[in-house]
Amino acid sequence: MKSRIKKFFLLPTSYLLAKGLVVSCLLTVFLGCSVDYQFKRAETLKDNGKFLEAVKKYESIVEKNPQSIRVPEAFYNIGKIYQQNLENNDEAKIYYKRVINEYSATEWAVQSKELFLEIADYFPLLKGLKWVEVDSETSGKYMLARNEIVAEQNNIYEMTRNLYTRNNFVSSFRKYFKKMPNGLYETDKNGEILTAILLFPLEVNKEWVVGNIKNTIVSKKEEVEVAAGKFSDCIKIKKQLIGTPSWSVEYYAPEVGKILTTQSSGSGEKRITELKEFTANND
Repeated sequence: MKSRIKKFFLLPTSYLLAKGLVVSCLLTVFLGCSVDYQFKRAETLKDNGKFLEAVKKYESIVEKNPQSIRVPEAFYNIGKIYQQNLENNDEAKIYYKRVINEYSATEWAVQSKELFLEIADYFPLLKGLKWVEVDSETSGKYMLARNEIVAEQNNIYEMTRNLYTRNNFVSSFRKYFKKMPNGLYETDKNGEILTAILLFPLEVNKEWVVGNIKNTIVSKKEEVEVAAGKFSDCIKIKKQLIGTPSWSVEYYAPEVGKILTTQSSGSGEKRITELKEFTANND
């Protein structure tokens, strides 16, 4: 045993250094492959302003480690980069939704929902979107409206609205909408603003006046059930004719639009119209 130890210490320094270098290299390779190490690399890319490269790094982490507990965090980080650094809310919502739907039991789902609701669209504009609105009392026997966005040009969206009563066609007309940084507006076909529908940012107690009607955002956490289903985190907007004791209320669901209209005089709300169907395709 003593001779072996003696031989070890008599080995050339260069040999021992080489052995240490091999161990060091193996350790570096191991760490370089770890999820935590890859996360740090992605964070460094982001901190250095290389946002798309950071996104690709997080995507690579997920691809190579699909069972890792850090997958929802990676998706959350991608969404956050798209929202806060690349100003691409559409892509951000895709990743937030994935975390919310696929990893609902994680803390990242909670945080994703918070950021998702910051950029949620309460009056989506996209060619092919369709809404079927009915009177609440008869569920459409008395009044039914079919709304569809049929065209878009220069960020002006054209919507057709066809009205029916007792299954008989009554009338048809067109509306035009344009979304701007400070709000959503109804316009004429040339884009001239006619009235404000929603003003951004959408915050509780925010008020604006259109003609002689005062609009007030009362809540952003309403749970609403209509013919089309149950919706959460809805915005409730009170619309009161100035100087009168009664008002109407509109409810908007995130990524869907207006789902319910009611009337009230202070003793409760009476349902007037509600959403029966919503589809995002042309089928």
